[in-house]
Amino acid sequence: MTSFKIKSLLGGLLMALAMLFSAPAMAESLDQARAAGLVGERPDGLLGLVDPNAPASVKSLVQSINAQRLLKYQELAKKENVPAEQVGAIAGEKTIKERVKPGWYYMDSSGNWVKK
Repeated sequence: MTSFKIKSLLGGLLMALAMLFSAPAMAESLDQARAAGLVGERPDGLLGLVDPNAPASVKSLVQSINAQRLLKYQELAKKENVPAEQVGAIAGEKTIKERVKPGWYYMDSSGNWVKK
């Protein structure tokens, strides 16, 4: 993949992530679930349940957000002619590096949940 294509993909991805994180009520609930250690960011760009016994409302929130993210990843992938999994992996890497706050969880490359 060319450098230009990667930069273009990243630019579009950042815009899509900004849109995903801009829904105030959902973001507040998500941040609360993150702070409580119930959910975390996965390297594939999706959310995961850190606590499999999380309340049904948290599980539903994760499913909803993941569906939105997958849709955005597929849209960007089609636009850039790259696999959606690649878009998700780039999003996951950026999210873990730049958006995960201290005390929140993320999944490492071995599949273990790590508290930042």
